[in-house]
Amino acid sequence: MSGLDVMEGMVFMDKKYLYQVDIREWIEDGLDAEIMVPVSGNRVDKKYDVYIQSFLLPIDAVEADMENDMYNAHSMEPGITVYGSWENDEKVYHRWGNGDGFEPLIIKRNFNGVAADSIEVAEEFRLLFNLYFNSQKNEYVDVSNGEGLTVVKMNDNGYITIHKRYLKTYLAVKEKALIIHIDSRCVALDASKKVAEDGLVYRNDENSIFYTLNIGNTSTGTKRENYSYIFGKNVIWGCSLCDSNIWPYNEEKNYVDFVIGIDENGKEIRHTCNPSCLSNYYGANPTAPHYLTPVYFDTAVLNKYYSKPEIYKIEDGIIRCGVLWAIYVDNSNPDYVSAYLGDLGRDLPSESEQHYWRGFNKAVGGKLSPTKVKRDFMCIAADSESPDFVFKRTYRRVNQAYEDRLGWPLFLPLTEQDAYNFETLRIPVNNSIAEMDMLVLSLVKILIDSMNEKKITSQLTGNYEKLVGSISKLEAWLVEKNIENSDEHIKFLRNLQELRSSGTGHRKGKGYQKITKTLDMKNENYAETFSNLLNCATGFINFMNANLEKMV
Repeated sequence: MSGLDVMEGMVFMDKKYLYQVDIREWIEDGLDAEIMVPVSGNRVDKKYDVYIQSFLLPIDAVEADMENDMYNAHSMEPGITVYGSWENDEKVYHRWGNGDGFEPLIIKRNFNGVAADSIEVAEEFRLLFNLYFNSQKNEYVDVSNGEGLTVVKMNDNGYITIHKRYLKTYLAVKEKALIIHIDSRCVALDASKKVAEDGLVYRNDENSIFYTLNIGNTSTGTKRENYSYIFGKNVIWGCSLCDSNIWPYNEEKNYVDFVIGIDENGKEIRHTCNPSCLSNYYGANPTAPHYLTPVYFDTAVLNKYYSKPEIYKIEDGIIRCGVLWAIYVDNSNPDYVSAYLGDLGRDLPSESEQHYWRGFNKAVGGKLSPTKVKRDFMCIAADSESPDFVFKRTYRRVNQAYEDRLGWPLFLPLTEQDAYNFETLRIPVNNSIAEMDMLVLSLVKILIDSMNEKKITSQLTGNYEKLVGSISKLEAWLVEKNIENSDEHIKFLRNLQELRSSGTGHRKGKGYQKITKTLDMKNENYAETFSNLLNCATGFINFMNANLEKMV
């Protein structure tokens, strides 16, 4: 019979509270009912004082431990204990201070007030999954898929939860079970009612959940305290090794079907991206699509990777996720991104990553860019003609040329916090004003705010104390060096600065409308508009490079 049955017929809230109905339901559902399993600390609860602790033990010791409701791992101490015999000086090594096979999952270290106490996760657990500790969020993260999955979450109050999949895998590898002990208490102050002492015992059919509830009362002066406490246990078993997703039991990779074209009736043609099911130049699967079949995607597929420059890098022809994976793409076309069908299966690391790309997959009358064709089929080194990659390539090259010739760069290096402005600079992929504003701000930081104003000022021989800003000082430098045809470039820089000020620095008003007309910005065609800005920016940098020798 469920322990909850005793609540039938209860008519007032105090008894429901004292019988801890909410806590007992939580225990009876199993503490591993949720994705994140609580293993240690105080659960945040306004009504009850709930404390959890846990330990590992051999599987064959579980039945004996479940005979009572007590926490039976008091002899377990972190560190190494060596026992010796006075008679024969025999030494016995116990890593956790006992010979029963009990081990901690969470280790609490006390430094007796000399230093702050700490809570740690067992080293074996962390190393098995190569977990990264995010100190800002106080959690351990699995970064093996690039995105990062929270495995251990450590709240400020010491409450620790662990992802169920990783916990069960760890138990499978260790060939042990986890006992989670629950201690829940409540006190109700009531001067008029005295609840009779009571108690109940619950054990489920599998003997994996067991708890006792005891109710009592005490009186202190005019106050009467009715209280109850629960001591309970929940056994968490490991999964089977074949389901553990660690070598050599890793999950077999699944493959997604992508749209590769349309048939004579306009119906989409789909095919798996599994490389072993595709044809190639060596005669494999002759009736299947070729490994190098282009697959096309909306440019918005790049949003995920541009939004996390600390993880992903989008370069000319390739997307990288650290050193975990990389996929060659054709990102030189303004209207779509393409990748080879076989590369999607070989290089995208998981089915989920493939599904992400599948969401942007579309059948278009596309073709590979000239750059892609030269590189892949003609063995010719070729640079991308996309304005964003042309700008970045020119920016790096000319800046290095100034460093080599003058001893200082034309543009100062971006700080670590601002580096993303260069890395994520691109042709807009969403065609939105919000993205346009962000990219204009980035371009101004890279081109104007990063100009080496201090070094440029040091080159001036006239009295320019009243000059304010890098553009005015650059203009004065060009004038002193008798550089011709600089007016159009200075005008562009001022217009770009005004676009930033009126468009992102302040509310958009008449000033913004005026500068958009000056720059001939195409309404709702931000890709073309920003491409024109990048072309002008590249033109300015090339102009500075062409006159480098005159600047000496």
